[in-house]
Amino acid sequence: MEIVFTILYMGGCLAFTFAPTDNMKPAVNLMPKYWGNDAGKIAAIQLPFVVVLGLKNNPITWLTGVGHEKLNIMHRVVSRCILFFTWLHLIGMYYRSVALMLNETWKVLGLVGAVAQTLTTIFGIKAIRRRFYEFFFITHVILILVFIVCTHLHVRAKDYAVYVWPCYVLWGFDRAVRLGRYLLFNVVLRPQKFTASVEVIGTDALRVTLKRRIPGGWTAGQHVFVAFPTLGLQSHPFTISNVYEKDADGKEAEITLIVRTMNGQTKKLMDRALPTGSCELPAMIDGPYGRPEDIRPFSTCVFIAGGTGVTYTLSRMHQLFKDIGAGDACAQRVTFVWTIRTEDEYQWLAADLERVVAAAPPNLFLTVDVHVSGSKTAPPNLSLLELEKGDGDVGIDVEKRHWHDSSYGNTASCPTSPPKSEADKYDSTATTPTVSSRSASKEALASRAINRRSGRPDVYTLLEEEITTAQGAVAVDVSGPDGLVGAVRSALCAPFAGPVAALKGTPTVMLCVEQFRM
Repeated sequence: MEIVFTILYMGGCLAFTFAPTDNMKPAVNLMPKYWGNDAGKIAAIQLPFVVVLGLKNNPITWLTGVGHEKLNIMHRVVSRCILFFTWLHLIGMYYRSVALMLNETWKVLGLVGAVAQTLTTIFGIKAIRRRFYEFFFITHVILILVFIVCTHLHVRAKDYAVYVWPCYVLWGFDRAVRLGRYLLFNVVLRPQKFTASVEVIGTDALRVTLKRRIPGGWTAGQHVFVAFPTLGLQSHPFTISNVYEKDADGKEAEITLIVRTMNGQTKKLMDRALPTGSCELPAMIDGPYGRPEDIRPFSTCVFIAGGTGVTYTLSRMHQLFKDIGAGDACAQRVTFVWTIRTEDEYQWLAADLERVVAAAPPNLFLTVDVHVSGSKTAPPNLSLLELEKGDGDVGIDVEKRHWHDSSYGNTASCPTSPPKSEADKYDSTATTPTVSSRSASKEALASRAINRRSGRPDVYTLLEEEITTAQGAVAVDVSGPDGLVGAVRSALCAPFAGPVAALKGTPTVMLCVEQFRM
């Protein structure tokens, strides 16, 4: 998708570059003198746009509700386009006159800026920036500063500085807002405890817990940037794994983060905590950020996560349960799928998952599956809830699904009563019978188990079953590695969920994706 955006965007810019103007004779616009100049103008005009797309606080997010993490895709698209037109501008000037290309200082500065941006783009290649993120981050800041300053001095000679100075204003505004938030949450609203608790919960995972006063709280699925001053000035985004709940004194709220250790700062965190299993470090937060979609009007909610992506889906499911209990959500059915590599990863949030499932509304039909992709044998199912006394005759009826070991609008009105049986529940044409709340509670409680399975889930079959049998609109939340997210996207493009299916009466489907791909 990113490649398609890049091609389309670049194609539109090329059309403007080579399009004839009213005061030119035919084919004059194809001379290097003209298309070279126009390419430079097209590149300069986009500078404020590419800067605003890369900011954490920007007007595009405020106006559209699209979070900065999603705008980062367009930031990369526009950046590549600017690089292409920068070199197209240089090629045009080369063919125009080699002797005049670097005969003045402002022209040399233009070449220096082009080289700086080229290196930035090379270091920003997915494989490099993910493997050496700390290196990418530092070089990105330095090289972009060189690029902007050199470009400013280059275009000022031709009175095009009007396209560059807004970059300083936009960047300065974002820095000021972030600084203000850091001061607000960490100094003005001074916490009782400035440090964060860092606990080792796996060979490559940490649990970070801290308390802060967050005016207005946060929405389930949002993330915060956390900086550890004693480890460096960098901050990293982490999804909050718990819902907003104030302490007994009604002032501070606990924030829990699950951190998978990589290189750089997260490795330093692990090194600090590993000797004793835990440690306390000064921490500062900025946030919350993100605009999770509202899933309260949907009758069926599907949560799919891989690895640490569970911090997003688990908090979303927990908040949904609270909304259902308060009468603010319409969900009748919830399916939760978590894919992990090893059994050890399950322990990251085992207690939290069990607690959330235990808090599910009694009339909700809930399915929870944990897949261990690195396991060759299926682990036993973990029953979470002891059935109420007097209801011991109710058996555990685990829903059957087809799984294999391969890789991966409109809203519904709230239902008045749950379906009586699995057959009726999956029959969209059946009339929903009236049942007692006790009977519905028994049937719902009967499925309250965390099903442990081996191998990866068949996402296609899962979504096909959920969508084709749903009695109302369906919300799908996914967070995890590219392969898992790609499998979900591909499945929702299949005939059972496509435009033709919608015309035939298939329920509306909303997809929500949470990924940090810097």
